Amino acid sequence: MSVYGETRKIAFAPVGEMLAALCLAAVSLAGNVAKTAGAIGRAIERRSVMSELAGLDDRMLRDIGVTRADLRDATSGPLLDDPTRVLILRATERRAAARLAGRAQQH
Repeated sequence: MSVYGETRKIAFAPVGEMLAALCLAAVSLAGNVAKTAGAIGRAIERRSVMSELAGLDDRMLRDIGVTRADLRDATSGPLLDDPTRVLILRATERRAAARLAGRAQQH
């Protein structure tokens, strides 16, 4: 290769590195935007489910194992938190307490 060709390659090398870095940054940003959009979409879907649960009457909620207070507590957290975790925890605690109470009555 000629000296001219080598000089030309070296002169444009930083530009290529800069373009590569910009492309990587753009891909990373697009990934973060998609991740955030997905999290917001899941949060909206979960809040929609919570709204449907709030529309049930107290007997139906009791059949599921939750109360209106549980629904309020579950939705009082940050928007991106999963409110169903609180409901699952409360329902599990209630079932465990009922089992323990049933065992205590048997003895």
